[in-house]
Amino acid sequence: MIEICYVLNRRSFYDMMNANMKKKHDRPTLRVAIKYFLLQLPGQVAFILILVLVRKWLEVPAYLMWGLLGFWVGKDIFLFPFLWRFYDPDQYPDRFRMVGRKGFTLTRLNPDGYVQVQGERWQADIYDEQTPIEKDETIYVEAINGLKLTVRPCAED
Repeated sequence: MIEICYVLNRRSFYDMMNANMKKKHDRPTLRVAIKYFLLQLPGQVAFILILVLVRKWLEVPAYLMWGLLGFWVGKDIFLFPFLWRFYDPDQYPDRFRMVGRKGFTLTRLNPDGYVQVQGERWQADIYDEQTPIEKDETIYVEAINGLKLTVRPCAED
């Protein structure tokens, strides 16, 4: 079983992403579009307030203010086709799930070090302060705490 864990975790990053990310749809839903534009509103309101204050203090022409505001809104519209997937929680349901994944150690874990899981490098601690885990050993992710994983050695089944 250890060899299977090791082989699965040495696959390329591209293969792992394709295997774990099953897209639901290729076009944004209305819900995603509304969410995107509502999340852009605070930035637009802050930009408008800055423009009003600049116009009041510096006597800048109105056409310049409207042009800058149009540019700001146009930027959000232009970026939407590139960013909408990040606002859709159903797009890749398995993208952030790390608990239960297998990986391998990049450094010796005593009690912490670095591991690679799904092609990404993570800082990790040993689960239950066990004996150190040597470099290039297969590990299993038990928990995630912020940006740090808690791991244990991949047991033979």
